[in-house]
Order: sequence, then C-alpha cells, then structure tokens
Amino acid sequence: MQKKIKTIGIIIKKNVPEAALLAKQCENYLQKKKVTTLTEEKSLNTLLQKSDLIVVLGGDGTFISIARKIKSKSIPILGINMGQLGFLTEIKKTEVFEALNLALKGKLPISTRNMLTCTLTRKGKVLSKTSIVNDVVVSKGAIARIIDMKILIDKKLVTNIKADGLIVSTPTGSTAYGLASGGPILHPKLNAMEIVPICPHSLTFRPLVISDESTIEIILQSKSDSVVLTLDGQTSIDLKPGDEVKITKLKNHTLQIVGSKDRDYFSMLREKLNFGYRD
Repeated sequence: MQKKIKTIGIIIKKNVPEAALLAKQCENYLQKKKVTTLTEEKSLNTLLQKSDLIVVLGGDGTFISIARKIKSKSIPILGINMGQLGFLTEIKKTEVFEALNLALKGKLPISTRNMLTCTLTRKGKVLSKTSIVNDVVVSKGAIARIIDMKILIDKKLVTNIKADGLIVSTPTGSTAYGLASGGPILHPKLNAMEIVPICPHSLTFRPLVISDESTIEIILQSKSDSVVLTLDGQTSIDLKPGDEVKITKLKNHTLQIVGSKDRDYFSMLREKLNFGYRD
C-alpha cells in the first residue's frame, strides 16, 4: 500500500454485537493514530467517496456487498472475518490491530482483482446493470423445469444448452458456486472468466475458461417464467423468455483486497478448502 492513509471507513455486519464492539475499538485505536474514521451510519456515500481504506468487519457477504457499491475508484478493502469461511475477509479477529498498524505503514499486500458488469436487457430495454465480484447465475425458480439457453461469446454461437442453470464467474468467485458445481479454481491474477453449467443435459458441455476481454451473452429461450438471475448471491431478478444477459469486464475500477502478511492464496486454499489434503 503506497498512498498515505488519512481516512478509514469502517463497515460492520448488521445485527452482530461482536462486530459493533470491535468496530468501536478500531475507531478508538485509529483516533489515537490521528486517523479520521467514517462509519456507514453517518453516510455510506461519504464513506465510499472519502475513504483511503475501507475496513469490513463481517463475512464474505458483507465484503461483497460493499465492493459492489464502489462505483468510480479502486479503494483498498481490508476484511476482518467475523463469519465462518472467509475467503475475502482474510484477517482474523485476533489480528485486527496488528493489521491496522501494518496497513497504516503500507506493509500489507494488496491483491488486484478484475470485476464484471452484468447487463439485463428485455425487449431492447436495459432493466439493470450491476457490478459483479463473484458470479452471475441463471437458475431454476420454484418450479423444477429445465432451462433452455443460447450462449454466445463475442457474438459467436457457443452452444444451445438445456440445464438446471449456468454460472459465469470471476477468478475470485471460482472458489464459490462454480467450484461446488464442478468448475476449476482460477488463480485471482488471471484475466479470465469461467462458464460452468449446472447439471447440463449433455455430457459434452464442460466448464469453459475464456478471456475476460470477451463478451458473454446468455439468451433465455425457455417458455417458463420460473427462471431467476442471481447476482453475487445477493440480488435476484425474475427472467422472462427472450431476456438477454450480457457479461463483460468492469472497466472503471478493480477490486483491491488487502491481505495478510502471513498468508498467500495457496495457504488460503489449504486453510479454507483443505486443498490437497490426504488422510
């Protein structure tokens, strides 16, 4: 971290007393260091505009929700894991003050991650345009019917697929739903996206890794209305026949994850996923 940190925004997971208490302790610690602190309670927009660093006390869900709200610049985010798995919130609760001290000195590593933009169009009208950290998922709703989709990459037909759904993931999100559905783990430094089918009705449609400079288009051909577009597991939109989902790389900023001085990506895989573990 090179830029001198003068203002730190602190965001907590809602309705978690332990996170609220730790946030107050962080504020007191930073005030003694002559660092201005901002909280979400006063103004989230001000926090996002003025912070040199954002500290998130919560799980990966809280981290992702804040990363998606950053619109125009790359603000480093330091995640303090108050939850369970914590791939993005690397710092343990017991390490928080050491991490803050090292961050102020510019001695913590930053991992730069590309994000995506997902645009939903219906009958030529754009209904939503959303920043994506992890993944875009087209899946079945309440009625268990097979989804019929056309997939194009850079306007070239890839295939027509019948499946329970489809995942388009960033390297960051490759350890989430994509991995659970049989997709590969992508190293976060790769400039790539992965396309992972969910229970395809074809043994020949395997997960596909492509450049994130490409444009993916998913056109819903099913006649059923019971199909859902889910964005980062946080936002859901009901799809209709003929809807077009376009996915491209986010152009105006990147995700900046402040990491631990003691852990690299592969140690996180071993710690969180028991990667390579043998009895």
